[in-house]
Amino acid sequence: MPNSAQLFRLVERRGPAGRMVLRHVDGDGARLIVCSGYEGPELPAAVTDPEIDGGEGGRWHLRSAEGAFEFRARAVERIEERPALYEPMHRQFALSGSDRLALRLLLALLRLPGGTRLLRRWQSRRN
Repeated sequence: MPNSAQLFRLVERRGPAGRMVLRHVDGDGARLIVCSGYEGPELPAAVTDPEIDGGEGGRWHLRSAEGAFEFRARAVERIEERPALYEPMHRQFALSGSDRLALRLLLALLRLPGGTRLLRRWQSRRN
């Protein structure tokens, strides 16, 4: 089965420090292309299969199904978000129902006047 086209949406045009962000979401995560200090033509709202080349002297070339764009940027980063990758490692640290209840009670104690003293006393008796 051939790969389908990847559609990157333009989620940020002129962010902090001239940042431009393209984002593609798939089933198990997201891909981001972040251009810091972007100076160039206005990009369409969606770009299909973008390829970015260059970097010499801050000049970059973006080629896609929508056309070719030349721009300047301080840096271009490609970020892959894969939360499912770490889920098996984090599962062992998940809080149980009783842990959540105890945490809620301890936080409620902190809201009381003198709550920190109560918690310190409780902790000193535990040790």
